[in-house]
Amino acid sequence: MAAVLPFASLSHSDLTMPLTTNALPSSAMKKRPLSPLRSHDDVRNVVVAGRTTSEPSMTEPAVAFDPRQIKLLKVIGRGTFAHQVALARHDKTQCMCVVKTMDKRKLLQRKQVVHTLTEKRVLEKLHGHPFIVKLYASFQTDYELHFVLEYCQGGELFFHLQQQRSQKFDEPTTRFYAAEVLAALKELHTREIVYRDLKPENILLDAHGHVKLADFGFAKQNMNTGQRTFSFCGSPEYLSPEMVSKTGHGLETDMWSFGCFIYELLTGSPPFQCEDMHRLFRLIQQGRVWYPPYLSGYVISLLKGLLCVNPASRLTVAQAMNHPFFTLALNWDEVLQRKILPPMVPMCHGRDCTDNFDDDYTNAPVSLLKLRSLDLHKRLSRGDCAGYGDLFDDF
Repeated sequence: MAAVLPFASLSHSDLTMPLTTNALPSSAMKKRPLSPLRSHDDVRNVVVAGRTTSEPSMTEPAVAFDPRQIKLLKVIGRGTFAHQVALARHDKTQCMCVVKTMDKRKLLQRKQVVHTLTEKRVLEKLHGHPFIVKLYASFQTDYELHFVLEYCQGGELFFHLQQQRSQKFDEPTTRFYAAEVLAALKELHTREIVYRDLKPENILLDAHGHVKLADFGFAKQNMNTGQRTFSFCGSPEYLSPEMVSKTGHGLETDMWSFGCFIYELLTGSPPFQCEDMHRLFRLIQQGRVWYPPYLSGYVISLLKGLLCVNPASRLTVAQAMNHPFFTLALNWDEVLQRKILPPMVPMCHGRDCTDNFDDDYTNAPVSLLKLRSLDLHKRLSRGDCAGYGDLFDDF
């Protein structure tokens, strides 16, 4: 889902109900098929997230947000439910941002309205965390929902992983990214939010090389410790055994995915891979992991604690943070204060640079916003979404 597009995952196949992943390619650089573009219609509602500031920074648009001051510049991705994710400029402040556009009709057809509204609420709740992408504003037209998001020039961590000659990172590099991701997961779990879509494609890098967790479309709130939910969602290679078996999952499912994430950074592939979905799920439930001989004892110990089939025995966020793999090499206060120097700084030539995004997207034409109405609270009255206005009232 998207490189600096906070919410569009573009690689590893997403898994939602109904299953549509069997037709996806299995290569390391696989991408999602592009969705057809749709035109944008009258602005219906505008909501601004975050806190007011006396002077907007170079990276954060003014609070008095007007979608008519947004100019879309270049496509940088598309996702499962976002038919366009575009780099944009806020004319009044000249700030760069990302506009993620979702088709209301498709959200209704695929029963993703609740997930989308949850994504908005979660981003509003997490606004300001150093390792979570910022939601600046949201608005809707007759046919689309739009998120205005922080622009992370570094793109997806997956992109940079694939640029490595070996297509993997060493342990110090992996530790840096894993630590910042774990700090973000701690915030989520402390707020009783389960993420459910952790993978390198949803980890963005800002211009300095620090992590930004993105794409909260599968997040679920009000998940107390020990509570279970039965939704079936996420990315196949990263699904936990309890998710696959549909016996109910909780916060522990994120820690399994976190183990898969670390494993992929270190080896270049997830611990469980198979083109046949049913066999993949059997492998996940069996939980047999091969550890390459070049991995250290500390990281193998951490991975075994995370990739534990029994969720009750799996490491929690707090236990993972206290593991020697982290504690012997870093200070958590320095991590949260972003004082640790990133192992690589993305090449960025100017604030509108898109060099860290796939050319297949940046070379595509932009579907421009067509904000014809001055009435920002217009009710839905026509088209395929007519009669469903109440479903989007909270957006």
